[in-house]
Amino acid sequence: MPELPEVETIRRGLARLEGRLLTQVEVRDPRLLRGCAPAELVRLRGHLKEISRRGKFLIFKFDEHALVLHLGMTGRLLPHEGRYTRLVLHFSEEKLALDDPRRFAALCYIRAAELDELGPLKRLGIEPFTAGYTFKNFWKILQTKQEIKRLLLDQRKLAGLGNIYANEALFRAGINPLRPASSLSRAEAKRLFEAIPRLLEEAIAAQGTTISSYRTTTGESGRFQEFLQVYGRAGESCRRCGRPIERIEQRGRSTYFCPSCQV
Repeated sequence: MPELPEVETIRRGLARLEGRLLTQVEVRDPRLLRGCAPAELVRLRGHLKEISRRGKFLIFKFDEHALVLHLGMTGRLLPHEGRYTRLVLHFSEEKLALDDPRRFAALCYIRAAELDELGPLKRLGIEPFTAGYTFKNFWKILQTKQEIKRLLLDQRKLAGLGNIYANEALFRAGINPLRPASSLSRAEAKRLFEAIPRLLEEAIAAQGTTISSYRTTTGESGRFQEFLQVYGRAGESCRRCGRPIERIEQRGRSTYFCPSCQV
C-alpha cells in the first residue's frame, strides 16, 4: 500500500495539473465512491486550485468542492487509461486515470469548506512535516502498553507510516518492534522521533518504494527498495552486525527486525 513517501511523490508529480480546467469526470466503477453517487460527481467542473496531501490521502481542491482519494493497496494515478481504470478526470489538454486492479481505492466528494470535518481526515493523528509533530506530542502518544510497531501503524495516532517505513524506522532507532510503547526511554523515543522524518525524506527523494504495484505518475518504479535495511530481508545478514534478519507476524502484518541491533 502506498505510504506517505509514495503519496507525496504522486502529489508532487501531479502539481502540473494545478490551475488546469477539469472538463469531465468519468466514473467507470461506482464502488470507488464513498458517500456520494456518480451523478453528483460527474457534475464537477472547474479549475483545480491545489493538490495537497494528508497522511496517505490525496486532496484535489476546486473552487467549492474537493475530491479526497485513498489509493488503497494497488491504486495508481496515470496519464493514460489501463486495464483496470476505475475513474478518469479529464482536464484541458490531458487526463488522469485511476487504475486499481484490487478495487481497494476510495474516493470522497465533499464541499471544500467541510474538508476538516471529513471523518477519515479528522481521525488522523499527528503527522511528520507538520507543526503538530513535536517531541511533546510524540511522547504523549507513546504512553500506552501497545506494541511500538503496532502503534506506528495506527493512523489515529501517527499519520502516514505503513508497514515498510515502520519496520525501517524502528531499525534505525534500534528499538525492538515487540516492546510496549511506554517502555521506551526518553532517549529511545527521541531517536525514533528524529528517525521517522529523516527516513521519510530519504524515501521521498528516491520517489518511494516499489515492492509490487506502486508507480509514480509517469509509470516509473520508486528506488528506495534498494536502501531497505530490514523490510523483506528475512534470513539475510544484517548490514550492521551480520546476524540474520528475522520475520514475525504482529496482528497479521509481517515485521522484520534484527534481534541484535534492536533491543
